[in-house]
Amino acid sequence: MNTVFSRSNLRLLLIFQVAILFGIAGTSVGTDVFSLGADIPEQDEPQLVGLSAVFSTSSAEAGKSYVAAAVVSIASDWHINSAKPYQDYLIPANLSVDTVGGLIPYSITYPRAGDAVLADEVTSVYHGEVAISFQVKVAEDVADGEYTIPISFTSQSCNDVSCLPPQTIEAQLEVTIGHEGTPINEEIFGALDVPIDQGQATGKSGELDSDLQRLIDEYGFWGYLMALGVAFVMGLLLSFSPCTYPMIPITVSIFAGQQRSVGKGFVMSLFYVGSMAVVYGLMGLVVSLVGGVFGAWLANPIVVVSIAVVFVIFSLSMFGLYELQVPLFIRQKLGTTRKSGGVVGAIVLGIVAALVVSPCVGPFVAGILMYVATSGSPYFGFLILFVFALGLGTLFMIIGTFSSAINKLPNSGAWMETVKKFFGFVLLLMALYFVRTVISPVTTAILTALVLLAFGVFGGGIDRISMEAGFFVRLKKYLGIIALLTGTYLFVGTVLTEGFILPPVSQWFPTGTSVSAHNSELIKWETDLEKGLARAKAEGKPVLIDTWATWCINCRVLDKKTFGDPDVATEAERFVTIKIQLETADSPTTLDFKERFGLSQYSLPTTLLLDSQGRVQRMLQGVVKPETMIAEMRQLQ
Repeated sequence: MNTVFSRSNLRLLLIFQVAILFGIAGTSVGTDVFSLGADIPEQDEPQLVGLSAVFSTSSAEAGKSYVAAAVVSIASDWHINSAKPYQDYLIPANLSVDTVGGLIPYSITYPRAGDAVLADEVTSVYHGEVAISFQVKVAEDVADGEYTIPISFTSQSCNDVSCLPPQTIEAQLEVTIGHEGTPINEEIFGALDVPIDQGQATGKSGELDSDLQRLIDEYGFWGYLMALGVAFVMGLLLSFSPCTYPMIPITVSIFAGQQRSVGKGFVMSLFYVGSMAVVYGLMGLVVSLVGGVFGAWLANPIVVVSIAVVFVIFSLSMFGLYELQVPLFIRQKLGTTRKSGGVVGAIVLGIVAALVVSPCVGPFVAGILMYVATSGSPYFGFLILFVFALGLGTLFMIIGTFSSAINKLPNSGAWMETVKKFFGFVLLLMALYFVRTVISPVTTAILTALVLLAFGVFGGGIDRISMEAGFFVRLKKYLGIIALLTGTYLFVGTVLTEGFILPPVSQWFPTGTSVSAHNSELIKWETDLEKGLARAKAEGKPVLIDTWATWCINCRVLDKKTFGDPDVATEAERFVTIKIQLETADSPTTLDFKERFGLSQYSLPTTLLLDSQGRVQRMLQGVVKPETMIAEMRQLQ
């Protein structure tokens, strides 16, 4: 009895000692290598990014706008992708602010980002502590009291070795409504690019808040000129529309008279166009000042769809399905007014022309107004509409100053119908621009492609032109060809990448990644885990498993620097190599993989080395140097 008991104890003691020895051997390789002899308890993902919210004043007054900021703290030696990463596959930083009880947030402004180099690619990142500012519009009817505005921030953390999955953290902005308070948190707001203006809704728009601001951020002063240039050209083109062009000589004769000198014609035209431009500019100014309200409206899908429907209705009128005209009494008034009223008359007529826009011009004015509503800059809102009106009034200035110039311009004719249809397609694209926030990117791409293809076909892209064809016919042909090529590229590219007809392009390649052809030739990866493990068991080979995700830039570094190394590839020939995509932390594939192989946390890239029976012998996290990878692989014989 005692002998049996002693042998049993001795056997247990020997097993315990062997287990200890294997544990010591497994952990002696280095900090990046772990031996998994038992289940590892689940650990929470490390919190590397902190979030807090601050207000620029101790108390806010109803009816005014104020600056607030979300302060993001990033752990040392880590970084997050900026709000505008250079690579499409990277997940951008994104701040979301809720509207609460008449406190309307708008004009999110992201800070300037720094550059980091990974896998020979320059990436746009934030590190350390950054402040993201935004405006808060306090409605007139907001009662005094304490208010809490929820904010959330989504980011993806990486260092030079590994990347963590995207995380969303939350914080609360405390706002006191009452009498005008005193400035607070000046150490934060003093360093921001956005001015603290307690009386107006001012400030720049955020990097992701406005395409206009992205243009300005990228090109600086030239960005402003480009935006204003586009507005001027749009106005000039619209002056050739059927609703405006035929009326120019009549309108000029009304405010400048039939018999006029060059000087008189210039002055009268200047006052007419100037008054019209000022009214347009004031429209942009007003809309920019109350941009927060417009931003809140545009966040409502019903409002966005309604706006898109209005653009479609106007576009169909451009195609001749029905006719939209200025009210009859206004046309009769303009037709019966023969005498000029001098400078005052020209000014009044210019104001009326701005307020009573034509059916061809009205939709574009509305589109520009909604566009500048998100800019948050009243100065720019005024300027862009003012310049648009100058473009619209250019022909009025030319014909009003030089009466003989009308003989140099083309006569009204069939070409005007082509111009009208061109603007019809532009209105359809504007409808898609506004509705893109409530439909999927794939649907947006397909619809945009179809509009461009329709423009290419019906706009003259496939028409034959003779050698004697004039400038307008050739321009129409070239624009049609460009639309056809762009539409075809967009449509075919979307169909192939999304797998509507054939399997998605991502499935045409063995790895499903964007690994270079050179790397994919060095190591042949199996993408089916079960098939790879079964083959390893049947052939008695060890297994190398590489995990990756599309957003993981360090996975690309590992692919290029380590698995693209010829010596690593040579050593990998005796392994069954498997590449598994773990795109999100909570996907069934990821959860099953972590449970199966005892992963304590979701961090990429992670490389597993298994024996032929599928047991984990080594786990290497992050970017591993080629020589380290080879040394670890040689541990498995």
